[in-house]
Amino acid sequence: MCASIPIRRRRGTRVAIRDDMKMNRIMETISIMMLLLISCGEKEKIVNVPVNCAPDVPHGVYSTNYDGTVLICWVANYESDMDGYNVYRSVSLDDPFSPIGTVYVTSANPAEYCYEDLDTGNGFRYYYAVSAFDKGGAESDIIVEEVVTGTPRPEGQLTLYDRDILPRQSGFDFYPSLTSVAQRYDSVTTDIYFDVSGAVPLIVARRVGVEIQDYGYATDRDAIGTAPDDGWAPSRSVEAIANHMYFLQVLEGTDIHYAKIYVTAVTGDHATFYWAYQTDPFNPDLAPPAPGRGTGTLSSAPRESGALPGLNTEAKLTDRFSDPPIVERG
Repeated sequence: MCASIPIRRRRGTRVAIRDDMKMNRIMETISIMMLLLISCGEKEKIVNVPVNCAPDVPHGVYSTNYDGTVLICWVANYESDMDGYNVYRSVSLDDPFSPIGTVYVTSANPAEYCYEDLDTGNGFRYYYAVSAFDKGGAESDIIVEEVVTGTPRPEGQLTLYDRDILPRQSGFDFYPSLTSVAQRYDSVTTDIYFDVSGAVPLIVARRVGVEIQDYGYATDRDAIGTAPDDGWAPSRSVEAIANHMYFLQVLEGTDIHYAKIYVTAVTGDHATFYWAYQTDPFNPDLAPPAPGRGTGTLSSAPRESGALPGLNTEAKLTDRFSDPPIVERG
């Protein structure tokens, strides 16, 4: 709570000055002097009026995309009178933000809180903001620096076999099936296929318009979430290595889509991986980085400048924590 603000109040007799144009100037002067003497002669009383200030703006907000849902998390506010947080959503930076859920403070006092937005659709970009409110009902602003975006996208897990061993289960087409179903490596719709060439396991881009690159070692499938826009392998093939992340640029008609695969196992005849495909054209956002895995809070697009309508532009920054969060779903 804020400290009390001192307000000075005077007590005493009200003195009326009759506005009479016929009264001579001497009497007016005497009356004014008497009024000043009475007012200044009385004691002043200091009254402390409590003011309920809003909590600090939640900070460290980030989002993670999943299949059909978006998880929004933020650093916990440790003010003593905190009661909870309101989560807001909009379809653009120019439209109003509407409340979609509330997360209340718990006795567990975690390092961060999260809210999972289940009312979403794959391929649609959403903008999220979080406010804090205390037990007195005062609510903080939401600020542009802590607005994040989320774009849910399909995902799955699949095993592909060496094209020379099981050709019908060696290829994969991300779109339009968006399901973990293998197909022939030489199909006209195949995006990638698995091939063991000279004892080297390879993931190969099959059709024209598909580019691939090895992004290197990653701790898990969500460790890296934003696809690059260059660096594609000139050979259009990469060695399949367990615990490596691979990004793809896939041309569908006139639209460019981004995808990623995270290889979990490789043998002499097959490779198993997780995949994710962004159905929103030209959107490289596949899963924003979790705490400590990247920088930036506006995950799906370059940060727009200027304030949002009705939002405060004051920003607060802090390190993110890694303790398990409290998660609410809506």
